[in-house]
Amino acid sequence: MPTPPDTAGSPPASRTERRKARTAGAILDAAERLFLSGGYTATTMEDLSAAADVAVGSIYAHFGGKEGVYSALVDRALALDQRYSEEGFAAGNGPLERLVGMGEGYLRFAREHPAYFRLFRFPPPDRPSAEEAPGPAARVAERISAEVTRMAGLLGEAAEEGVIRPVDPEPTARFMWAAWDGVIAAHLGPANMDISDAEFELMLNQARESLIRALLPAS
Repeated sequence: MPTPPDTAGSPPASRTERRKARTAGAILDAAERLFLSGGYTATTMEDLSAAADVAVGSIYAHFGGKEGVYSALVDRALALDQRYSEEGFAAGNGPLERLVGMGEGYLRFAREHPAYFRLFRFPPPDRPSAEEAPGPAARVAERISAEVTRMAGLLGEAAEEGVIRPVDPEPTARFMWAAWDGVIAAHLGPANMDISDAEFELMLNQARESLIRALLPAS
């Protein structure tokens, strides 16, 4: 399968490269809408061609087929998630602040790119199987594992500094990921709780307080 172009990096230098990047971007934007609204299986190459206003042959040339388009979409979602997480991490001055910053970065990713958040965490049920496209699922699992490992490291540092009580870092990090992920999905996920934006803000504040209080040393 051809390697999909990097549509999230620096602008290509040449006119030909810029044209290719625009075409690839149009295909991915169309696929994002169609896969999440109508489903992966129901979306045909002709649907993608019409929505992106490109020839079917261009889709094959850029991505090798529909599976390649889906794989490139997952990569775009992972790149966005990582960028927001890194920004949140960098905003903190200590391990606990960095941990909180990562969570806030993940929230910003979900709010500003809800379609990619859903693709990352709640992909279409009829997406390519692991046998058809083994890469995307593995890369998502690797991304989550890497974040949980980094969170566990921050928890260990915070405990050593006496900022939080001693905890088993790995399972605590997994719980914090799952809890925060679930809170965000309650409003921004496909099976949400049908709550208002104001109710969601109250829920976020309660979740923040609960998670931090659970870590603080007993007074």
